[in-house]
Amino acid sequence: MSETTVPRRAAGVTSQFMIDGVPGHLMTAAAASGALTHVDLRVGKHGSTLAGLTDALSTAITTGLRGGTPAVVFVDELRHTRYVPAGATNDPDLPHATSIGDYLAQHLHLHHPQPIERP
Repeated sequence: MSETTVPRRAAGVTSQFMIDGVPGHLMTAAAASGALTHVDLRVGKHGSTLAGLTDALSTAITTGLRGGTPAVVFVDELRHTRYVPAGATNDPDLPHATSIGDYLAQHLHLHHPQPIERP
């Protein structure tokens, strides 16, 4: 199966989180090799700007992953980004995030560790 071929089924995990009182859902899927293949981030009310931007971010990351970009590249770029909502989370593993992007980066780093090599 080539890097751009999307498997019919993939192991996935759904997590619920809250950042500064704003709820969200993060769904990730990985190939049999363990490589991250899909990110679906849902935050905010359907139709809101926040929901649209997180949906666009998910699409961009998933497209990059399917094109062969290692997850670590997204982690590095999103880590420590700052915008609201930010602050305390209800995730005991990730108690604070400087943004939704930062929370996503921390979550991917913790739950989908990748080698440090860059493309």
